[in-house]
Amino acid sequence: MENYLEISYENNMKMLEEAYGYCVQNYTHEDIIEALKQDNDLKKQLCLIELNKVNTQEEADILVNNLTRHSGPTRETSSFKILELIKQNDYKKFFQSKPQMNSYIKAVTDINPSVSRNAVEIIKYTQDKQYIYDGIIKELKKILSELKEIKQTRSYTANKKNFGLYWNLEALANISDEVNANNELIEILSETAKSNDYTIREKTAKTAALFFKYNNNLKNVLDLLKNDENIYVKKYIESI
Repeated sequence: MENYLEISYENNMKMLEEAYGYCVQNYTHEDIIEALKQDNDLKKQLCLIELNKVNTQEEADILVNNLTRHSGPTRETSSFKILELIKQNDYKKFFQSKPQMNSYIKAVTDINPSVSRNAVEIIKYTQDKQYIYDGIIKELKKILSELKEIKQTRSYTANKKNFGLYWNLEALANISDEVNANNELIEILSETAKSNDYTIREKTAKTAALFFKYNNNLKNVLDLLKNDENIYVKKYIESI
């Protein structure tokens, strides 16, 4: 144990020293973009914080590439930076490609809730929200199909799937004003309305209430939840 603690302390001090070395450097925009292409996560996180613009589609693609398939801290910092830039009219146009939107959809169910939360906000600034909607519907159908194969409702796998349902439903709620709901959504919400997880029923109620403004067929989903004892479910039902 003593040797382990010594090694851990030594590694932490080396990392701290390395981080300090990166912090005192002055990076040009080109230096930052180059760092985002590399595998040095520590330097990459610091450069992501320093990034304040993208000049080309390629630079935006490099940034979005760090949103998935990288370390947790890199994904989280990338999500904050993408959200910061996509909100700005000067840079919004660089974050609208189909491959980028596929990354946003994937990030909605990142294991890190901060990434999920940012991804749900990012999609509000995309121009082709129907593409986002269709992608999320596909993800929800996949999760529900997989949940049917899981026998233990309280298992880790089931909890992970419910996590995916939660954030995907929240994502749909965030773009409800700008997409066309179809029968697939009604079928999905009819299933999630029966969930044993109260948070899923809450998100179902929220999503159904928002889309009900544009599709009266969602009343069937709302009727499934009208006797729910959860106060947040009741709030959304009573808001209709």
